[in-house]
Amino acid sequence: MELVLRLSLFFLLILISNVSAVHAQTTELFLPFPEIWNQNSGNEKKENQTSHQPNTSSNLSSESVINSKTLTSVSNPNNAESGSNVAVVGNQLPSITKTKPADKKKKKKEVVDPSQASFQKGKAYLTRDQKKSAESEFADSYGKEGDAAKFSRVENTNLFGLDGKDKESSGLVEKQEDPDLKIKTQFELARSLDRIGNPDSEEKAYKEYLKLVTEFPKHPELTPRSHYAMATLLIRKKEFRSAAHQLVNVLKNFKESAEFLPAHYYLGKVYESSWEERDLERSLKYYQLYMNGVEGKTPVPGYDFRKETRERLRVLGSSI
Repeated sequence: MELVLRLSLFFLLILISNVSAVHAQTTELFLPFPEIWNQNSGNEKKENQTSHQPNTSSNLSSESVINSKTLTSVSNPNNAESGSNVAVVGNQLPSITKTKPADKKKKKKEVVDPSQASFQKGKAYLTRDQKKSAESEFADSYGKEGDAAKFSRVENTNLFGLDGKDKESSGLVEKQEDPDLKIKTQFELARSLDRIGNPDSEEKAYKEYLKLVTEFPKHPELTPRSHYAMATLLIRKKEFRSAAHQLVNVLKNFKESAEFLPAHYYLGKVYESSWEERDLERSLKYYQLYMNGVEGKTPVPGYDFRKETRERLRVLGSSI
């Protein structure tokens, strides 16, 4: 009996030790070192291959799937920078095809404008008021027919006009092929003749302005400027009716132009002047419209008549 109890106790201790060993193994996981990890994993793969052999039918089906894909392209990460591709055909080894690097585009040589240098020289002479030297350089510029030649024609049209050489200026206007530059060149001719200030040049300037407003009636910048310039020229000549006609044209057709508000001021001057249609009330109205329009706006050089208008409003307000 005692022997049976001892054997039972012995087997019970063995059972308890086995259970505790199992619990010890499950609570802590021991990983192999990296250098033997790969060896173990390789051994495990071999054991898995020997213990789990695939069926023959599955091998056949997988081979048929591979052979059915005659061409599969996969990117090779090692050759990603060189732009090469790997082509897999059936069970053959991949063949690497390298793409040729794109040829570098040849840089075009910069074309130097032969007329640019003379144009720049002419502008430099103008800053020193050396007009004769500027004329010579501008002439040299448009004689070379570069891109800057058309701008040199504009400059010399102005200079020739100031010298009274209206025929030479008109010839330069006709040679302008660019429509927009042709209008600007025409305007420079008219303005230069206008600035001479004698009756003969003023008459020539009027004709050039008239040519502008009739041949280019829709230009948003230079047409209203030409109407406005004609009006001021006619006011100087005391031709008030014709001046009013040009100013009203600006008010009706060019409300967005820079000359729109100043045209009100000059209409005030026209109707204040001594002529058969003098109307001080109308003059006062135009002066007031000008002041209302410029209120709160930044003064525009050459178009700022606030001081003069305030004075005329004071004088007319007391006289009416």
